[in-house]
Formats: sequence, structure tokens, C-alpha cells
Amino acid sequence: MAPRLPAVPASARAEVDRTLGDLDKQIAEANQRLVDTVGQGGPNFVQNAILGPLEDKRFAAINRIATAIGRTAERPAGLDSLAACTLTE
Repeated sequence: MAPRLPAVPASARAEVDRTLGDLDKQIAEANQRLVDTVGQGGPNFVQNAILGPLEDKRFAAINRIATAIGRTAERPAGLDSLAACTLTE
């Protein structure tokens, strides 16, 4: 995600980096849940139990990043599209 962000002011860099690190942890946790729950649940299990909640967390984190940048520069628009989560094989 970091390459798709606009320029980050120095004053927001620490918060943005911390939030990006949190996103990496969330993705790793979701990946582990995918491994740990293979064969469990119904046809919508992955979407409802793993991807949906991950997307909600990503949306909140992206909003925190935009807010951090917006404190000292123009708040970036259109970052919400980065929250979408899909399962890749």
C-alpha cells in the first residue's frame, strides 16, 4: 500500500509508518486464519469471518493515514479504494 500513498509530510511519517505496520500485521493474521480454518464454515465463511473484518480494519487504518497526512498537508482523496480485500490463490 505504501507505494500508492501520496507524499507523506515528515510530521506524519511516524504515524503513517506505524499504521502501515499495523496493516501488515492484520494481513498476516488474516492469512494465518485462512490456513487455520481451511474447510470450516459455509460458503461465505471466508468473506464473513476473515475478509470482511479485515476490510473494515483496513478502511479505519486508511482513514487514520489520511487524517495524519491531512493535519499538515492536503488530505489525500480516494484512498478508500485501497481497503478492498480479495482472496488470491
